[in-house]
Amino acid sequence: MPWDAEQVRDEIVRAETLLSDLGSGVEPVAGTHAIEAVQAVVGLYGECLARLLRHIEQAGHPEVLADVARDELVSHLLLVHDLHPVGIEGRIGTALAEVEDAFEPGSLDLLDVQDGVARIRVAVRGCQSTAARMRTSVEEAVLAAAPELESVEIDAAAPQGSTVIPVEDLFATGRLAGER
Repeated sequence: MPWDAEQVRDEIVRAETLLSDLGSGVEPVAGTHAIEAVQAVVGLYGECLARLLRHIEQAGHPEVLADVARDELVSHLLLVHDLHPVGIEGRIGTALAEVEDAFEPGSLDLLDVQDGVARIRVAVRGCQSTAARMRTSVEEAVLAAAPELESVEIDAAAPQGSTVIPVEDLFATGRLAGER
């Protein structure tokens, strides 16, 4: 039975934890051999994956490559092997569009990607807590889409519209109580 999205994320975290702990707490030579064995297997799998992608591309099925790139687990594997068919800007753009849809009205713009840092302009209407949630969502989504990044810098745009409700708008008649 295929894994659901939660299982995929759990297994990715589990594998990354096991790999990072591989050399610790064991005899140095054994740890080195274990790491080299894992690297050799990863290298072989990467070459197999690259060949598979070439076959799909040569067969003239770009839609299959697009479908493969959208699968969270396969996408992660492609990123590990530097084989993802969508560039970093495209992956970030897709992630920003998904966050933007969840936080209407607002706008997100990728300013640039340099030296492992993505700079994103965030403009959102609403209260500060909405803006803070949007910034957190942007950072999480961008790092998930482009794990090769070291960080995400958020540039806050000028506020879009007033977030303060004028006092006169609080009254049904538009007038203060003493102005009858």
